[in-house]
Amino acid sequence: MRQLRKEELREKKFRAETVQLSIDVPQHIRDNFLEALEKSGKTINDVLKLYMQKYAWKQGELQRNRQKRRQDLC
Repeated sequence: MRQLRKEELREKKFRAETVQLSIDVPQHIRDNFLEALEKSGKTINDVLKLYMQKYAWKQGELQRNRQKRRQDLC
């Protein structure tokens, strides 16, 4: 029984939740974005996923740089 509980917790931890994201942008930007997607042959999901990965990496890099500067000042 205890083993089953651990497996259930592990499944919950790795289960991806889907949320809805709403972003307000001007219509011409949306149209240009959709046009660029059609030309590249990529999906909105692929483009946004890549963007979020790059954003998360960049934020981590900025945080490491800030910590490094703080250490250098001390």
